[in-house]
Amino acid sequence: MKLGNPIHITSGVFQVRAIGARVTVLAVGNEAILIDAGMRGSSGMIVSGLGAIGLTMDVVKALVISHHHLDHAAGASELVSGRDIRVMAHRLEAGILTGKEHHPNPVQNKLMARISEPLVNRMNGSPTKVDVELEDGDVIPFAFPVQVVHLPGHTAGSIALFLPDKKLVIVGDALQYKLARKLSPPAASVTEDPEQAIESLQKLLRLDFDAICFSHFPPMRSGAYAALSSMPHDLRIQMRR
Repeated sequence: MKLGNPIHITSGVFQVRAIGARVTVLAVGNEAILIDAGMRGSSGMIVSGLGAIGLTMDVVKALVISHHHLDHAAGASELVSGRDIRVMAHRLEAGILTGKEHHPNPVQNKLMARISEPLVNRMNGSPTKVDVELEDGDVIPFAFPVQVVHLPGHTAGSIALFLPDKKLVIVGDALQYKLARKLSPPAASVTEDPEQAIESLQKLLRLDFDAICFSHFPPMRSGAYAALSSMPHDLRIQMRR
């Protein structure tokens, strides 16, 4: 998947590769929602990707941030600047995104965090507005239902979005899909609470879905619920690797 080139997931759902992460696009008629904004400098790629599916930024009504890490949120400010786009994020992420709270370094190793702090600070985007503070269970107004699922662990305010009509979950960084195309928890090296991240995955098993969109991996187009159900219950050793 090349930068800026969209891929079709299912009716009304696309992904565009931005800098650092995939941006998911929900689009029906003259209305669209973006999920995540990539790193700083991603705006042009997102605009190009929308153009490839016949859309412009004028139809984007909302930007939903899955969590505050810079590869998902640092591009938000430049993306919405001068545009009538509502920014949405979980209540626990809002203060970080707006600059009212300290922006924590995603690196969990204390030594590596100190070493990387200057670079991380430079790479973080400008503070952005947050118009809507989301909570678990909220439904975002759109042409089809878009339900917020709070999955704390990777960050305190990490969220997934469940599209029941599409039987699809957009999980952000709550899951990885690598190593022989098997599901695994988020990388412990950049996860605030690995055990809580594992526990949060149980919430997904309450949903009726068959496909998953990830932020850093190709989509799992079928069999996703069965794959998640078959993951070992105790993954703490795996998370420490």
